[in-house]
Amino acid sequence: MADRKRMRKLRLKRIGSVKEQIAKHEQKIDTEKPKKDTTKAYWQKEIDEKFVEQLKEDTDYLEEHK
Repeated sequence: MADRKRMRKLRLKRIGSVKEQIAKHEQKIDTEKPKKDTTKAYWQKEIDEKFVEQLKEDTDYLEEHK
């Protein structure tokens, strides 16, 4: 039972940090002028592949283990 509480707490913290990372990447996409044109695409790809997937996994876990 303690493990479940700990995992839930960890997932909630990670969701918060992932949302912050997404916000930082979106800010970079909007404001920075990178050296290469592909850099903005890289940041968007990182958001789509890494962060959104992590958020989905964590929210699914929290829904399953209420």
